[in-house]
Amino acid sequence: MLNKKENGPDKIVQAAIETIEEVDFLLITQLTAWFVLSGYLEIMRNGSDILIRTGDIFVLNKGDIVRVIGSEENSTLTVKFLTGEYQEEFPPFKLNIPLSMVYKKDGYELVKKGMAYLYLEMIYPGDGSDYMIEGYSKRLIGLFYRYLGAADEKEQAHAASDKVKEIVSYINVNYAEKLSLDEIAEKFYSSKYYLAHSFKTQLGISIGNYIKEVRLFHSFRMLESTNNKIVTIAFECGFPNARSFNEAFKMRYNLTPAEFREERQNRAVQNHTDGTLSQDVVALLSPYVPIGDLPTASASAPDRIEVKIDLHKTIGRHSKVNHVLKIKGELTDSRLLEVRQRLGVKWVAVAHIFKKVDIQLIEGKLVCSFRELDRKLKQIVSVGMVPYLQFQSIDFDDWEERGFPNKKGFQTVLTELSLHLQQNYGTSQDWMYEFRCFYEQQNSRELCMPLVNAISIFKGYLNVVIHFPMPPEDAVSLDMDCRNAVYCIDDWTHMRKIPLEAALNYLFDEAFIRVIGSSTNMKAQDRILDRMQIYEQDDDLHAYSELAQASANIWQYISLRNQNEIAGHYFSPLSLDSAKLFEYFPDELASKLSLCTLDGRYKDNWYATEFVNRLFDELVFQNKSCIVTKRQENYRILIVYPEEELHLMINQNQEPFKLVWHKAKSPYVYVNLELTSLEGNYRLIKQRLTPEQVDQRLDLSELRKCKKLSSEDIAYWNAINRPSRSVEQLKIKGNHTLEFEVALFGIVMIDLEKTND
Repeated sequence: MLNKKENGPDKIVQAAIETIEEVDFLLITQLTAWFVLSGYLEIMRNGSDILIRTGDIFVLNKGDIVRVIGSEENSTLTVKFLTGEYQEEFPPFKLNIPLSMVYKKDGYELVKKGMAYLYLEMIYPGDGSDYMIEGYSKRLIGLFYRYLGAADEKEQAHAASDKVKEIVSYINVNYAEKLSLDEIAEKFYSSKYYLAHSFKTQLGISIGNYIKEVRLFHSFRMLESTNNKIVTIAFECGFPNARSFNEAFKMRYNLTPAEFREERQNRAVQNHTDGTLSQDVVALLSPYVPIGDLPTASASAPDRIEVKIDLHKTIGRHSKVNHVLKIKGELTDSRLLEVRQRLGVKWVAVAHIFKKVDIQLIEGKLVCSFRELDRKLKQIVSVGMVPYLQFQSIDFDDWEERGFPNKKGFQTVLTELSLHLQQNYGTSQDWMYEFRCFYEQQNSRELCMPLVNAISIFKGYLNVVIHFPMPPEDAVSLDMDCRNAVYCIDDWTHMRKIPLEAALNYLFDEAFIRVIGSSTNMKAQDRILDRMQIYEQDDDLHAYSELAQASANIWQYISLRNQNEIAGHYFSPLSLDSAKLFEYFPDELASKLSLCTLDGRYKDNWYATEFVNRLFDELVFQNKSCIVTKRQENYRILIVYPEEELHLMINQNQEPFKLVWHKAKSPYVYVNLELTSLEGNYRLIKQRLTPEQVDQRLDLSELRKCKKLSSEDIAYWNAINRPSRSVEQLKIKGNHTLEFEVALFGIVMIDLEKTND
């Protein structure tokens, strides 16, 4: 039923915020637009099932017959366009998918604002409101023409026949009268048996039950909106007596009319007083209308972030994660330079080392050629980056696959490599040498002993790193003193110091071998993959899975700051081109987490990493989704759609994903940053990475089909794929307020650059 909260009738249009709980069969008598402000609606219209979620807009044509099921206490802005006796009827408009931030985005933005402004003018009229209301209603009709178009006859084929529509209309008007099948058949010149059959076939309900449903519908409205006696309501709605009304109402709503009225009176809330919007209406409209356009604003309205920031104060130093770049294919120097300059990556991983060494057994002696490895190392060094050599159990596997006679030769090759690096690279002492000594890809409780023994070969190097699945007890922070120290790194890439002797002892600790043997690290990666697949399995969200992962990367980074962790103590792998972050990664997950495709097209992770790298060193402010940094009088602000809001749509409470997505509060979060202590001329640069940019990629569907793209194609793709950018000049004296919206999965980067103008 429709539980009206607000109403503002007018000669040409009506608007109300309603709770649409359930409507079994409703004939739409006027062109109607539904804008779901909270909750969701499931409707069956002319034989089709349609889901309308929070923020969606749907248009119902005159003559549509619908069933509706709404979530508890949903709030829907309903606008009805009235036609008089002498006014031309509106055509049926074409809409089978709700307008949303995803579907027909441009039209959606205009329609949602038009409906909200029309509603505000109707409930809080002022000078000229009649003209404003007329203008908004005509504008909305024009927007329907432009963005929806008229439906053709084929699309109306599933609607009820004209005769059945006439009968439904007759019942809707005369429900208070004594109606019977015989009387209706006689009025419409039809056999009662044929009429009953065609009505039930087309609408799925008998004429008698439809009459009862209409009467219950109107009695529901009267119980809410009037103080009439229950017996009076029974007669006015067509029931023969109060007893039959009580029985029918209780069967339908599980309450007697008296119990229903008492319950609704107890729940009644005064929605507005003294010409200002109530807080619940503010909360409903604020995600969709600029807050300044509302009659009142609430600092506690949901889906808003409001912060006052003194830009002269600093709360600490801002450090960045030490990313270790993983590369799958061959790259040019120019691409590596771009990664260093734009993403701030210093370290480049060199793995599968034994595959890059030519080893031959000549007259019983091992002869090594490092030509292929040198080619890789020299490329890294030439662009100003630093090699991060990873020795792993897979290297010993490679050694054994070649069929060499003994394990001792494995140490011989590594000794030769150590001497080669010292003789040919003056900077080799500054490189990282990581040893992953556990068999991570097997359900094994073993160490790769030849790799453990090889650690001593590099004992004199400054940056020897030993991997443990979790930090050993003797490990200390990087900023603490530690004698005879090497580094240890855990599964979360947190780097610490530990004495070499202690590290070697811990390698044999049963606790670490047990963790590796149970494959807990691989299971963790499977959970990440499962979470990402949640998006991909949703019909509407699958297109945004890359953007969701990019947002999650920024949350993780900001989370380090909020936990007082020093980001610079993390050496996190970064996949450039679908390279595995760790050897036990599934190929599918490696592909999803990469920065670029194999042919060089940037993914959303690229831009998220770039945004984080561009932050300044002085930290001014941070919360769970926003970070503000400065350098002298220049400021950089990074904000992401809050993780808590997104968790409303994820399986946080072990509910089916579809159900939780229904409960989403809003596809937008509105941000108000009040910046104080700001003086001078500034250039405001705003970059956004949002679902809107993702939608633009749909135009590149033909490029997606190509197995090989030219460099021009890739450049075009990256130009379309990049964040949107806007620039404006500001003259600020003291304070300035930044107000903007962050879309679902969205990321916003703002630069305030001081100019000398």
